Amino acid sequence: MSLNIGDSIPEFSLVNYDKEKYESKDSLGRKTMFVFMPFPFSSVCDGEICELRDNLDSFKSADTDTVMITVAARPTNEAWAKHNQIEFPILADFWPHGEVSKMFGCFNEGAGISLRYTYITDENNVITEIIKSDEIGVERDFQAYKEKFSIS
Repeated sequence: MSLNIGDSIPEFSLVNYDKEKYESKDSLGRKTMFVFMPFPFSSVCDGEICELRDNLDSFKSADTDTVMITVAARPTNEAWAKHNQIEFPILADFWPHGEVSKMFGCFNEGAGISLRYTYITDENNVITEIIKSDEIGVERDFQAYKEKFSIS
């Protein structure tokens, strides 16, 4: 079952594509978007990550950090970040496979991937909004980000 608005995010520790450890407590004191992605280097995920990259200044203007989580291995995330010129963290939820995605409630057991869920948290790591697509091959509606962050 997915986490809901008003829930605190679980405690976790994952590795970023640059081999740095990232823990859930690192987002305390900052609003954060935790963006779960199923398939680095797929057309839908590439479209989504590039939209996030291209609008990063709008998120920063809203004092909101962006953190992406995939079940891909760290080297895959590193190559994907370099390929798409990504500056925000892309964390590897690779092993134990999908453990953090499962804690958030957005892991698809049948496909072995995280679903397209974005959990937006306040400074206390409490979820204030969820933007999602329950269909693996369908991107999240970017209009929801535009409305939340006043992007024109």
